[in-house]
Amino acid sequence: MIKMTHIFVACRNIGRSWLAPVAIGVATVSLGAMPSYGLDDANYGQCVVDLTASGLGTSAAAASCAGARFPGTLGACVVDVSQETGIGAEDALEGCERSRRPDEVATCTLDIHSALLEQPSVNALEHCSRSVLPERYGVCVVDLSYEAELAVDQALTQCVRAGYRPWTTAPRQ
Repeated sequence: MIKMTHIFVACRNIGRSWLAPVAIGVATVSLGAMPSYGLDDANYGQCVVDLTASGLGTSAAAASCAGARFPGTLGACVVDVSQETGIGAEDALEGCERSRRPDEVATCTLDIHSALLEQPSVNALEHCSRSVLPERYGVCVVDLSYEAELAVDQALTQCVRAGYRPWTTAPRQ
């Protein structure tokens, strides 16, 4: 007669033999799903160069880059926002530092400015930097402004209020 413990031990040994390579394979593949800027963004020197070229002082640039999680991305965000929109470097740094996704903050701000604004707007930068998903927020603002014919400030406010509330998202079941 076969005891249950023998079956359990046999199943456990089989599981170990073929599940281990599968688990290692899944873990290896999941590492490739990390954001590209998170892999090697230790560009502290380039960050300082970018920030000082944007008009910030050396000590302020060094302090900001030293405290940044992704310094290369922070520097690129400040350069893009300040050069493309006309927003001051100090304001651009404040907005880019506030977000965990400074590259998306830059994209959001540039999209709103290029589509809707003729003058620099720190308000758009502030809203983009407060958003959890800045690129998606920028698309929301531009689309609502065009399709619903809302003023830019109304679209900025409406998209911030929208948030993600599963109980208000259609379709409901």
